[in-house]
Amino acid sequence: MPGLSILRVVSNTEIDRVERERMDAEVQARQSSDLILGLAAYMRECWDAARIAKDPINDSMLKAMRQRNGEYEADKLQAIRKQGGSEVYMMLTEVKCRAAESWLRDILLDTGSPPWDMQPTPIPDLSPDHTQEIQDAFAERVFDIIQQTGQAPNKTQMLEVKEMVAQEYRFKILQSAQTRVDAMKIRIDDQLAQGGWADAFNEFITDLVTFPCAFIKGPIVRRQRHLGWSKSPDGRTIVEASERLAPEFERVSPFNIYPEPGITRLNDGYIFEHHRLSRTALADLIGVPGYDDGAIRKALEDGPGQTWVSETTEMQREEEERKYYTEMRPTDLFDALEFWGKVSGKMLREWGMDATEVPDEAREYDANVWLVGNYVVKAVLNYDPLGEKPYAKTSFIKTPGAFWGRGIPEIIEDLQNICNAAARALVNNMAVASGPQVEVNLDRIPPNEDLTQMYPWKIWQTLNDPLGSSAPAVRFNQPNDNANTLMAVYERFSRLADDHSGIPAYIYGDVDVRGAGRTASGLSMLMGSAGKGIRQVVMHIDNDVTKPIVRRQFVYNMRYDPDEAIKGDAEIIPRGAINLAVRETVNVRRVEFLNSTANQIDMEIIGIDGRAAILREVAKGLQMPVDDIVPSREKLDYLTRLKQAQAAPPAAPQGQQAPPAPGGGQPQTNLVANQNTGVSA
Repeated sequence: MPGLSILRVVSNTEIDRVERERMDAEVQARQSSDLILGLAAYMRECWDAARIAKDPINDSMLKAMRQRNGEYEADKLQAIRKQGGSEVYMMLTEVKCRAAESWLRDILLDTGSPPWDMQPTPIPDLSPDHTQEIQDAFAERVFDIIQQTGQAPNKTQMLEVKEMVAQEYRFKILQSAQTRVDAMKIRIDDQLAQGGWADAFNEFITDLVTFPCAFIKGPIVRRQRHLGWSKSPDGRTIVEASERLAPEFERVSPFNIYPEPGITRLNDGYIFEHHRLSRTALADLIGVPGYDDGAIRKALEDGPGQTWVSETTEMQREEEERKYYTEMRPTDLFDALEFWGKVSGKMLREWGMDATEVPDEAREYDANVWLVGNYVVKAVLNYDPLGEKPYAKTSFIKTPGAFWGRGIPEIIEDLQNICNAAARALVNNMAVASGPQVEVNLDRIPPNEDLTQMYPWKIWQTLNDPLGSSAPAVRFNQPNDNANTLMAVYERFSRLADDHSGIPAYIYGDVDVRGAGRTASGLSMLMGSAGKGIRQVVMHIDNDVTKPIVRRQFVYNMRYDPDEAIKGDAEIIPRGAINLAVRETVNVRRVEFLNSTANQIDMEIIGIDGRAAILREVAKGLQMPVDDIVPSREKLDYLTRLKQAQAAPPAAPQGQQAPPAPGGGQPQTNLVANQNTGVSA
């Protein structure tokens, strides 16, 4: 019949099936594009090269981990058991590593202030607006001179006035820059605290003393859940949970880092990070900008089966499962690779990126690519304006020209083996020499005699010697006791470990200190000498980890923080080595400086603001509440103005002259010096 329409009724199950098929087709189309296929092939090629090159380093790190845990290598343990006797393992490496960790944490984390600082650059950059303001101030100063003297200044005077105006203006800019830098420092310190910097740095120190390299990653922008408070109409406090994007910091296991073969620094070539993501962690990436939601859903649907990524990490996985029992974990773990490195512009163009993203085919572009299983879930250009990777690394002892350095287990490996051998021999000798070795003539022992039991006052039943010999049927031989010799060997090589590792025993409380260490001054000298070795490690941390991480956080705030009051030209000053060098004496010198400048002449120079600044630093060094002791600069200015207003005499009535000064002369005038000097004339 004309105009008749047929309504088709479809179930919800059918609608879901059609929608799922459509989404799968879109994902397959994206994953089959030239860009994704080319990226995946290039990632496989780079991954294979990095994985093969790192295999010897993995073996070294596993050996270091077992050495610190007090476990023999499988082949050595088999040889020991074949010979028989003690399997004791002396925890010399663990003691040295733990002492080094405590020493570094005491220097870098337990000082009461962060191991970094910020200060404005010595010569601030002047914008065109600043230059115009200097010109206006110069013209106003010249006009004042003409009014006061009645004539224009000559050329030399003009140059002097111009230089003086410029210097005064630069000083004001420096003061403003210092205020901005102080605000930026507080903001970064708060971001580090909320982003997990303390936990990441604490774990980083453990890796540093144990493995050839230690790594920290950050800042990484992630979604964070946090609590907020608000007031209801009736005045009650309401707690609300919400999400926000914020920078975070994390320690990265050295087992999960795979650098490009042959590079020395992180930014010299590409680098892979291997992730073991739980199903929840992978699902949380859905909706995050830059990720392919469809590819993530397909990876979740396929499950964490064996892929070309996971097959290459079986040795590491077996070690983790044996040590941490992760094979009993009920949740699924997905293998993911995070790639940071350069990709040629020509290749990116061939893979489908347009000219706006890749303007020059001849250039190399920094890219960030994520692969989960067999899916590319993220492929973007590096967001860092300088093209740096969000990683920082250093080593306990660096090897020039090499990416990987050396940790304490590798440094004292030979000494650990010698001490283990001496300890095993000592235990075996003590066991053998603890009693006599018994020799029994079986021809003279009755069949019912129990030869395995020995006890005091035992009566041995014997038979006549068929050969007529008068030799005893039972002989006792006492083995030699070599315990003193073996103990001397052990002590000698354990002392050598102090020199090789740079962590002497008296650092962690050994009371058996000989020579100069028996006196307080001598022990102080020894501690100072030992500090030279650890100072080199602290300098590595300062220059390779602390400074780059804080600088990247500073750049992040300069780009994305809406608060313009914290932005300015600044430089990062790492203070770990400085804390170690001057921590014990700097406050004494500051107090001496305060005492030496407590006079009228010096107060006119440094003023109240300068003296307050010194008092703040003294209070910080003593870990005292600075804000409760020394007023802020703004409060000091307010108190100074209030004091001046209270000290000013009441104004004389109109037409009446001010009273003469004592002793005659001109009328007395209230003279108050500049608030920067804090001295009244």
